[in-house]
Amino acid sequence: MKIARIFSAVVGVLGAAVMVFSVILCLCSLDAEPKLKELPEGAVACAQELQQAVAKADFEAISRCLYGHPNLGAEEKMTDAAGKALWEAFEDSLSLTYEGSCYATNSGIGCNAVVTSLDVASVAQSLSGHAHALMTQRVAQAEEMEELYDENNNFRTDLVEEVLQQAMGKALKNGETVKRNVALTLACEDGQWYAVTDEAFLQAIAGGLK
Repeated sequence: MKIARIFSAVVGVLGAAVMVFSVILCLCSLDAEPKLKELPEGAVACAQELQQAVAKADFEAISRCLYGHPNLGAEEKMTDAAGKALWEAFEDSLSLTYEGSCYATNSGIGCNAVVTSLDVASVAQSLSGHAHALMTQRVAQAEEMEELYDENNNFRTDLVEEVLQQAMGKALKNGETVKRNVALTLACEDGQWYAVTDEAFLQAIAGGLK
């Protein structure tokens, strides 16, 4: 999944003490069989690192926490104003919290969590409507063809960028956050702890986009 590419196509951080407490509280409340005799420090560190990485929208760090280190597209950057505005709003909204009691499994430690983020799909839909309305308005107000089109009879790049930026501002003004329930397993391989997740988790940290 290419996180940055998805955002380009459609155009804070929790306190350390709170994060450590929530992770330890979750892991200490194990009440399922088989029970753990002691708290694995590596599991706590992995869960805490993943929580911090999600809160910072640091997809390189998230990838390092996940089993198999999937490529999340963190190397791709957005340069247009509308894309930057969407990304910044998404960064500010993203968080991961652990909920309920964790449980021991044959493959590791199961945890239930909630990913909170901007509803990017809804913002994208709103962006399309605002952009169409704004461009229609600009066309109606134009007195000369040169105000709208370049030498190739395409909409001027600066006009498109301006309309998209204005439309994004309107879309984000009414943007809402959504909470998505996810499940993950903390597992150890060769002495290293990883979070084993599924497509639902990857979709959640992408704001609901596939």
